[in-house]
Amino acid sequence: MRRLTFSAVLALAFSVASEASAVGPRTFALEGLDRMQGGDLTDVTVAADGTVTAGLPLGKVLLPDATTAFAALDLGGGEALIATAPDGKVFSVKGDTISLYAETKTLAVTALAKGADGKVYAATLPEGKIFRLERGKAELFSTLPVENAFALVATKQGLFAAGGEPGQVFRIDDRGKAESYWKSEESQIVSLAADDAGALYAGSSGKGLLYKISGPGRATVLHDFPGEEVKAIVASKGAVYAIGNEYGEAPELTRKSPGNRPPGPVAGTRARAGKGTLVRVDGNGLVETLWKSSDFGFSALTREADGRLLVGTTAEGRVYRVDDDHATSLLFDGEERQIAAIFPGNDGFVIGSDPVLFRRRLPSGTSEPTWTSKALDAGLVARFGAMHWEASGAVTIETRSGNSQVPDGTWSTWGAAKNGGSVASPGARFLQVRARFGGDRRGELRGVSISFQTENARPIVTDVTVAAKGGLLTREAGSGLVASGAEPGKRDATVHVTWKVENLDNDPLRYRLAFRRDGQAAFRDLQKPEEFLTKTEFDWDTSSLAEGRYTVRVEASDDAANPLGLGRRHSLVSEVVIVDNTAPTLAALTLDGRRLRATAKDGTSPVARVEVAVDGRLEFRALAARDGLFDSTEEAVDADLAPLVPPGAHLVVVRVWDAVGNVATREIDAR
Repeated sequence: MRRLTFSAVLALAFSVASEASAVGPRTFALEGLDRMQGGDLTDVTVAADGTVTAGLPLGKVLLPDATTAFAALDLGGGEALIATAPDGKVFSVKGDTISLYAETKTLAVTALAKGADGKVYAATLPEGKIFRLERGKAELFSTLPVENAFALVATKQGLFAAGGEPGQVFRIDDRGKAESYWKSEESQIVSLAADDAGALYAGSSGKGLLYKISGPGRATVLHDFPGEEVKAIVASKGAVYAIGNEYGEAPELTRKSPGNRPPGPVAGTRARAGKGTLVRVDGNGLVETLWKSSDFGFSALTREADGRLLVGTTAEGRVYRVDDDHATSLLFDGEERQIAAIFPGNDGFVIGSDPVLFRRRLPSGTSEPTWTSKALDAGLVARFGAMHWEASGAVTIETRSGNSQVPDGTWSTWGAAKNGGSVASPGARFLQVRARFGGDRRGELRGVSISFQTENARPIVTDVTVAAKGGLLTREAGSGLVASGAEPGKRDATVHVTWKVENLDNDPLRYRLAFRRDGQAAFRDLQKPEEFLTKTEFDWDTSSLAEGRYTVRVEASDDAANPLGLGRRHSLVSEVVIVDNTAPTLAALTLDGRRLRATAKDGTSPVARVEVAVDGRLEFRALAARDGLFDSTEEAVDADLAPLVPPGAHLVVVRVWDAVGNVATREIDAR
């Protein structure tokens, strides 16, 4: 017999869990990046195949005086600068020490660059000012003739800045004079990069275009992104990498206004999750999409020494690693909403935004790597069974359970789990799994599966509706008559029964229908015993029934979906149904001159209308009830037909309707 691998077992378990209803045991199957990255990660990474290992130990320093971070600059020596809003402040972080490096007194500092002269330069908005910074000092260096400055890059040819509106790139000389280097047809240029040969690359906001600028006034489009924004560009070793975002509408740009609030962590745009795309453009201009996300956009991009890319997200505060083979792994998941900047390497750091956090890489062993799954939802209160996982090294697995979607104090405490044993956590709707990596930090977790079975929920019939199949109302006091004078329709004795059911656990249901005549105790089946009804509708032929008032009972049961004796059922009785398939009668019909007198009777339904026509014409005229209202099973009419029947011999046709649409017709001669 061929032995199934753990991956195959998990795949089979997930297939069963996703396709089955709440019948019988099911399985939570955790394997692969998508299902292993949904919870909380502390100092662990999740590889493309879902393997969890000890990862980047990152410290955390909060910048309390900033609401949004836009960019960062590594000064070396363990010191980094962070560009923030509001008030256009640049902070220095060294170790756990935060200090104000410089304040531009603008709305926001959007970009930082270190020039050939060793000075730090800062781009700001909304007035397009470029500042030269020294510790404790911000000197206005240049003012661009546009509203916003979004990007800076220092090259061998000098300092370049990008902004809008209109979108263009400027070259700034040593004296701070800004000259337009290239002007686009877009409203904003929001990203800028340079390669080793000195070529410039720019990204726009509006149509999401990636440009290569080969010289003053000369540019070509390398790629047209599916979205509206090219957020960041990296040019390295003959290839260009860029991230773009799709928001569904053009980004909202910051305008000149004293009352403007800082834009979101995506520079110059409203903070939204969006959809992200990462592409590589090779030396021949061939574009290859390395990664796309429909869950969030991309906010930061950098390249590691080995060529792999690091991508920060606009939601969830995550950092992913992507290689040229399209393999994507999750390196970091923080509590901040967005990632503003990433600097790789052993001394690397991550800048988070909303809140603004500085995270520097720490030596291994400073924290305990811990992976926690998302809250696994059984849909209903469940009993948890056997748990299996594939792991190596020093990995401790624990579980806890509760009935709130977000774990809180009402959840059970964490309890140790045994591979192959039953989950010790008490029955509940939600379950969480935690893996702790101790010892030498070399442990691996490759997959987890947990069996569970929900308690059987009773199906509830919430509504039963009955109506004549022909369209006329069959309820008491019905008024489904055709208009006066119209030809009577064919009376259909079939009653259409429909019902609604609440089925929390989605068990396959069987329905049984029964009827009872008013005044009788027992319900009688409407179906054959072997009939297995699963639709929520039924046609009831009442033609063989005696006239009277009836009710219909609909029962829903999940017996067939559960072990013998564990099925549950519920029934609901309809409102009264009038079964009346017999036409009313006309008694004591006389015509004295032009005076018509008659008594209309019906055994079950109220008489609804009496009308007459003359000499076979189809134009019927309604008559009034003698007591003024047709509302009982016996009604008299006493009408003068002189306005309708002219002198001489004529044939008068009298037609009577009951409330459910049955009709009878009689003739009488007028002389």
